[in-house]
Amino acid sequence: MSSQPLRHRLLCSTAVTAALWIATAQAYAASPAKPAPSKQAIEACQGKKAGEAVQLTLDNGKTAKATCRMVGKQLVAQRGASIGP
Repeated sequence: MSSQPLRHRLLCSTAVTAALWIATAQAYAASPAKPAPSKQAIEACQGKKAGEAVQLTLDNGKTAKATCRMVGKQLVAQRGASIGP
């Protein structure tokens, strides 16, 4: 009995697995970076602490409720619901 079919299946499955890993790595590398926080978002949290509620002035001049959050090493006003400071 020949082991050629087994070798062929093993080689094919290894190639498919490698291709999937490469595709995943390329998709991850191609994902866009998050935009830098706006000047308004940074200024709204000056003198504040993480978790404090602030009013964020939007680009259109309107205001919105926001919460100061740490983004990297920068305290930034972020809109929307989230859990914790």
